[in-house]
Amino acid sequence: MGSEMCIRDRKKTAAVVMAAMLMGTGAVVPAAEDMGIFSQTAIVAEAASVGKVTGLKSKTLSNSEIQLKWSKVKGASGYTVYMRKNGKYNKLGDCKGTSYTVKKLPNATRENFKVRAYKTVKGKKVYGEYSANWNTATNPQACKGLKVSSVGTDSVKLSWTKIGCTNYRIYQKIKGEWKEIGKTTGTSYTVKKLAPATKYQFKIRACKQDDKKTNNNHYGKYSGVVTATTKKSDKITQADIDAMKAELTAYSREKAEYIKKHYTEFWKYGIDYNTLEEYFSMVERKVSPQSSSYDRVDTISFTEGSDFCNKFLSMYKEYIDYECKKRDDVYYVVYIESCPNGLDVNSDPCWAVYLLY
Repeated sequence: MGSEMCIRDRKKTAAVVMAAMLMGTGAVVPAAEDMGIFSQTAIVAEAASVGKVTGLKSKTLSNSEIQLKWSKVKGASGYTVYMRKNGKYNKLGDCKGTSYTVKKLPNATRENFKVRAYKTVKGKKVYGEYSANWNTATNPQACKGLKVSSVGTDSVKLSWTKIGCTNYRIYQKIKGEWKEIGKTTGTSYTVKKLAPATKYQFKIRACKQDDKKTNNNHYGKYSGVVTATTKKSDKITQADIDAMKAELTAYSREKAEYIKKHYTEFWKYGIDYNTLEEYFSMVERKVSPQSSSYDRVDTISFTEGSDFCNKFLSMYKEYIDYECKKRDDVYYVVYIESCPNGLDVNSDPCWAVYLLY
């Protein structure tokens, strides 16, 4: 009887020693008194065979859910998932597979997780080592309240309602595609270097960085789209010049009465062109200040106000009338070129206007 008790004590002592050794590796085993005497050594051996979870990764599903995934541990009965809170890892739950979805999380929040595998031995869970910790975050919520706060000739200021996030990303629709054009930590952004009197579209979304070192970003849903039209510039623009040229060209064609009646007698009619429109277009393509005649050159400075075009239009129509009365057997072509370095008659940056024939 005494020898049997001595043998049991030695087995129990050996099991406790092995358990203590295994705990130093991170494995967790039940207390020796909770184990059947005959199987203590076997249970401790099982604990030693529980592998460490590796390959822990995540996928952010929404602004409140994160899905965790990891590599399968051979022989594991299941896995326990933990999340850090107030500096301590707390158990979230157990699962049999190699994925676990954490739900009901606050939006735009960074979270930290660990997972470890376990084996069930004699009704008890024997754990392996914790995985390396994994840091990730939930998505921010969708941005709200986006509006156009102010509009200039070359800028649009946007503003919106503050939400939890790292920063906001601003997008502009350019040639049919949405392009990110900037970011800010504030709740407003001014888009600059825009063209005057032009319609633009914008939207934003919030961004949460879960780890600044890896620049791994999570985004909320896009806001609604806002549209803004920049103000017309007080200064004359190329668009103003182009519109003025088109109107003067139409006026010169209208005044070319002789040409409209006799154009078939010029320039190989029936070979190079067949219609009056073709004739006018052909002449306009061929002429230039270097290859044609002109009586004078007028200039429009880049600094002129946009209302100057109307004054110039009126003046130049009178000039076309005068030239057509003086000689009606030619078509006068309105030719305008940009001279950013000026020219002889005007050293300032300007547009030069010619009536060529």
